[in-house]
Amino acid sequence: MQNDKRTPQGQWPKGASGNPAGRPAGIRNKSTELLEALLEGEGEKLTSKAIQLALQGDLQALRLCLERLLPPCKERRIDLPLPDVRTSQDTSAALSTVLAAVGDGRITPGEGQTVTEIVEARTRLIQVEDHDRRIAKLEKALPKDKDKDKDKDKEGRR
Repeated sequence: MQNDKRTPQGQWPKGASGNPAGRPAGIRNKSTELLEALLEGEGEKLTSKAIQLALQGDLQALRLCLERLLPPCKERRIDLPLPDVRTSQDTSAALSTVLAAVGDGRITPGEGQTVTEIVEARTRLIQVEDHDRRIAKLEKALPKDKDKDKDKDKEGRR
């Protein structure tokens, strides 16, 4: 075997190429370029014709229009007014609102889970900020000069 940089499993590491002299990034396939040249300037006409055929009842044209021209929506915007989450009590109120919305069918369970994860992330942030404030307050309450405390400890040991 030649001196390559493959892993013991025979795979190339991420970012390494088995053919460093291969096609540069961004270079398109010649057949793709040829088809684009043939269709140049005809895209609008072809799209209009596909829509026309779909409207006339051609099921394949209809399927093409629905699948390609109008891609499926993966997410939707939901209108769910939540209270401003600033405390743990606010978190409880927000999650109750989400639960009620799922129960009423205003949002899907998946959407409810997503909103719940967002509210929980906000709650964790609030907890971290609260801990930081409490630690800072404790540090301020500690004696300022630690060296004097160390000297006192040494004197007490003698």
